[in-house]
Amino acid sequence: MGVVWFIALHRRKGRLRDLGLRYYSIGKTLWYTLISLIAIFAVSLAYVFVMNSVFGIEAPASKIEILVKNRSISNTVLLVVVAFIGPIIEEIFFRGFIYAAFKKNWGVLPALFLSSFLFSLVHLQLYSFVPLMIIGWLLAYIFEKTRSLFPAIFLHGAYNLILILILLGQFEMI
Repeated sequence: MGVVWFIALHRRKGRLRDLGLRYYSIGKTLWYTLISLIAIFAVSLAYVFVMNSVFGIEAPASKIEILVKNRSISNTVLLVVVAFIGPIIEEIFFRGFIYAAFKKNWGVLPALFLSSFLFSLVHLQLYSFVPLMIIGWLLAYIFEKTRSLFPAIFLHGAYNLILILILLGQFEMI
């Protein structure tokens, strides 16, 4: 966030609105989130099925899964960081800053691809690289269509919240 503040807001005298922090319809945001979550989970299930059935590759434990399993972090802190703080920071950086810069220099399609590629790369999860790239592309596409970060932030937060609740539910049963 320091880089975003320094370059986009301080040095270039931009405003938060320039990063995409502007109002967007709550009803449309909820609709985009619902449709997107269905698409994301369908693609993710198909991806896991192909990886398991065709290639015989099982998903490795994620860093967050290890933290939850070892009880290395409070569930409340995990929920706040993963479902609220993380999506806000990541969307401002990847969509409001990176995507916007790539779009300005190379156009929409290269910006969609490059920003989603970097989004996936930064998560450092080789097994999930393709689904994360698709999610990054979808988030950038929603940002492009709405011109607001709020639908992307809400979708990102809802997706992360669902995954964390599923993960916490798994380990509470053990």
